Amino acid sequence: MSEDNNEVINIVVHARGGHGAVTACEIIAEAAYLSGKFVDVHAYPNFGAERRGAPIAAYAKLSKKEKIWDRAQITNPDIILVFDESVLNEQNTSALKKNGIIIVNSDKEPDYFLNKYNLSNSIKILVADINKLALEKNLTIDGVPVVNTTILGLLSRAVPELDLENFKKIIKNRMKPDIAGVNIELIEKGYDLAKTG
Repeated sequence: MSEDNNEVINIVVHARGGHGAVTACEIIAEAAYLSGKFVDVHAYPNFGAERRGAPIAAYAKLSKKEKIWDRAQITNPDIILVFDESVLNEQNTSALKKNGIIIVNSDKEPDYFLNKYNLSNSIKILVADINKLALEKNLTIDGVPVVNTTILGLLSRAVPELDLENFKKIIKNRMKPDIAGVNIELIEKGYDLAKTG
């Protein structure tokens, strides 16, 4: 994780348009705020006129000590969340800070990503087949698995300050009870099923 003086955790979500990357970053920022361990949080997207399915990025900045003044794109993240492994590339992985974390929605093993992208042993990788979990619960939009909340279980496992209970509380407040229940169940499964490397 970053060792910057101001102790900011920079998170980049790589996804495709319509996968809920912006919502995920908002939930991350809200969970960080609820934890009481961060003094300032920001969440914002980076995309133009792309259509559903086009690669996009969204950002969350979480500061433990100082106010966040900039809303610039994050070029050297501490954490990368990958909703769809087809958007992961050498450029994304090489930008990750030393001791960074990559969280990937995939049915592959963590070593696959370590080897494919020639990552240093200081990089922590968490992987779970979130598509499969969402499909099992019929949590889809237009046939596409909804992964943006489930993957937050993996993030909670990687970053203890982002407590699973806060994620669940936010989901419960944002969604109708039946949808919230499914999402909460899946976020717990994501937390439990994460493979680490």
